Amino acid sequence: MALNLEKLPFAPIIEELSFDELLNAVKSLFKERLNDEQIKLLESDEFSAVLETLAYREMLLRARMNASIKACLLPYASGDDLDNVVAIYGIERLRGEYPKANAQFSLSMARNTDITIPARTILNDGENNKAILAKSVVLKAGELKANGEIVLQTYTKTSDKKCEYIETPLPYVLKAKQTSTFSGGADPESDEAFRARAVLSLDRFSTAGAAKAYKFHALSASAKVIDVSVINGGAGVVKIYLQSSDDSDIASEISSYINADERRPLTDNVVSSMAKNIKVLIKADIELTDMLNQNLVDESIKNGTNRLKIGEDLNLSYIYSRLHQTGVYRATIKELVVGELKQTLVSDVLAGVDSFISFEFELAYKEAVL
Repeated sequence: MALNLEKLPFAPIIEELSFDELLNAVKSLFKERLNDEQIKLLESDEFSAVLETLAYREMLLRARMNASIKACLLPYASGDDLDNVVAIYGIERLRGEYPKANAQFSLSMARNTDITIPARTILNDGENNKAILAKSVVLKAGELKANGEIVLQTYTKTSDKKCEYIETPLPYVLKAKQTSTFSGGADPESDEAFRARAVLSLDRFSTAGAAKAYKFHALSASAKVIDVSVINGGAGVVKIYLQSSDDSDIASEISSYINADERRPLTDNVVSSMAKNIKVLIKADIELTDMLNQNLVDESIKNGTNRLKIGEDLNLSYIYSRLHQTGVYRATIKELVVGELKQTLVSDVLAGVDSFISFEFELAYKEAVL
């Protein structure tokens, strides 16, 4: 069983701070130095303001000590501090992947010969965001336009930036027009995911091909991998099912990474596949105590996650917990459409070890009759 960091006892080295306790301690020390324990300190006294300042300053220093201690502990560290803590595990944060977009290049006038726009030509958005041309683009003789693919030089899943200003000097007049948004990238690994992978990394030292070891390697192969299921496929066969952040097929990439000699036990045959996406449409009637809250309720219901982990069932209790937001008097699930099929009986939607459930809501609102 993997270590659950949330169940660890609170570290007593992290001090619980109380301004009143610190102030009383400072006042006691002050009286002791004056050799007068009976002295009365009124709030109007100048000394009281000085002592309160000292106590507040001490509280800030102790809070800074607490923050420094937390920065050294895996359950509390974040950002660059977490990177340094996890370095002892021999792993690094997944930096993410660059998104790509389509672009059209056009000449001001046709040429008699082919013109090649070289790969790695730099484009920008007029500010600090840059993109490079992934592969060389050839404008054939007599043609004015050609299409290519540009790669944004920022690790992010998607971006609406427009990189249409050609920065690289070229011996001809050329214009660029971005014809799609940047997509297909991946955000840098979050603190939560990085922390969980650090704990999971301890299982990679198994030489027997443990399930958690394969899960760690799959998660480490690409920042797009958000969930992994590992099952026994029979004698010598390991089946791995993957869930990606953008639903792209990365099974081949992950398979190549896992099947490297330094990761896969010699006798294992590892088969990587994308987990099946079971799409569910949830149709429900929502009765509100006040129709003025409709937009707020609708946003609250739809803003949460819309996909579950591999093998996780979509239970009715979970659906109702999502529907019954503040301001909702009654929520009634009318129908569940699973794929192309309507469930005649509203019940839990089950997922196997090779599938995950994604869902969306179709809601009808009306005012509740109280």
